Amino acid sequence: METQNDTLISQFLADLKPELVIAMLSKCKPNWAKPMFTPTYSKIYYIESGEGRLTVGGQELFPQPGQMVFAPAGLPQSFSATHPERTYQKYWCHFNSNISFMNLFTLCKLPYGLTMDDPSGVIAAFERLVTASKSQHGPAKSIRIQAALLDLISCYMEQAVLETPKASSTLTSSKLSAVLQYIDINLIKDMSIAELAEQVHHHPNYFIRFFKNHLGVTPMTYIYERRMEKAKQLIMSSDMPIGEVARATGFHDIFHFSKTFKKRLGVAPTEFRSLYSELHFPKEQHLN
Repeated sequence: METQNDTLISQFLADLKPELVIAMLSKCKPNWAKPMFTPTYSKIYYIESGEGRLTVGGQELFPQPGQMVFAPAGLPQSFSATHPERTYQKYWCHFNSNISFMNLFTLCKLPYGLTMDDPSGVIAAFERLVTASKSQHGPAKSIRIQAALLDLISCYMEQAVLETPKASSTLTSSKLSAVLQYIDINLIKDMSIAELAEQVHHHPNYFIRFFKNHLGVTPMTYIYERRMEKAKQLIMSSDMPIGEVARATGFHDIFHFSKTFKKRLGVAPTEFRSLYSELHFPKEQHLN
C-alpha cells in the first residue's frame, strides 16, 4: 500500500528536471575540508572506501563504504577528512533542480545519509552519469545525463522512504502539499497569507505557525526562496531575457529583481548566467 510519504514524494518529483553541474569518481586529498557553507546546488555522494565527516542541515554524518549522502541545496553544510591516510574514494555529483529538495527532505523527514540495499544499482547509475558527462557533445548526451541522474535520485528516494518512520497525519501532509503546489503554480503573482491560509481553511495566524512548524520557515520566506530557485533555473536553462525571468518569478521591477538576486547569490543575474556558461563543469578542488 502506498504511504502518505510515497504520495507526497511522488507529487514533488512528478515534474523534476535536474541539471547536472559535475559528476566524478575521485579520491579525496588528505586536506579535504570545507567549513560551514550553504551551496545553491544539491550534492549526492556514494562512498566506495575510506572515512570522513560531513554535516548537513545541522546533522553530523560519518558515512561508511556502501552508504549514500544526499545534501540538498540551501542547507548549511561542511565536510572534512578524519584520517589523512584513509580519505574517501567516492562517486559524487552536484546538480541543480527546479524543485526544492530542502523542503522535500524537511517535510517528509528523509535521512541525509543511508546504507543502500542495492549498491550495484547506485554504482551503475553513477558510472553512466560520469561517462555521459565526459563524452563528446552529441544529440543524445543531455538525455543520457538526465536519465542517469534521475535514476540516481530515484535510488536514493526509494531507499529513503523505506527507512523513514511513517508520518502520523495524512491530513497534515495533504494540506502542506496543497499549499506548496498552490505557491508553485502562482509564483508569478503576489500572494497573501490570507490567500494561502484559505487553501487549507486555516486562520491566517494559525497558518503561519502551522507552516513554520513543518517547514522551518515562514510562508513569505518560502515564497522568496522558491522565486529565487525558479529564477536561477530559468537563467541557467534558457535564453530568456532577464526582464522576462523577473516577471515569470513574481518580480514586477527588474531593478528590484536584480538587486534581490545579487543579495541572495552574490552576483547579478547577467553575471550569474555568464559565469554558469563558462564554469558549467567547475574544477573538483573547488566543489567536491
